Amino acid sequence: MSVSERRTSERAEVKFKVNYIHQGDYLISFSRDISVDGMFLSTENPAPIGEYPRLTFSIGELKDVSVLSKVVWVNPPGATSGPGMAVQFLEMPPELKETILKVVKRVTFLESDGNA
Repeated sequence: MSVSERRTSERAEVKFKVNYIHQGDYLISFSRDISVDGMFLSTENPAPIGEYPRLTFSIGELKDVSVLSKVVWVNPPGATSGPGMAVQFLEMPPELKETILKVVKRVTFLESDGNA
């Protein structure tokens, strides 16, 4: 089963800075897409599958939101679709879920309207 077949939530392509801590290292990455379930981070230094990096990012009106995540798959450096890692959100605050839903709906609307 492909990743797209397993997704249950609508996803939107968005790019914003994401900081994460993995094994005591503070790393900076950028999102490639997001849904209420998780996001893909473009990074040359992906954490291994099964690891639990803590992410910090700003989205919509929310600034410096911190959320625990779990790495569910990795594109290694040199991957044709770009290196990075897909993470599943854990312990998500309700206001973050609401904000992500708004962002996804807005981006999806703009793309379908041809204004993206």
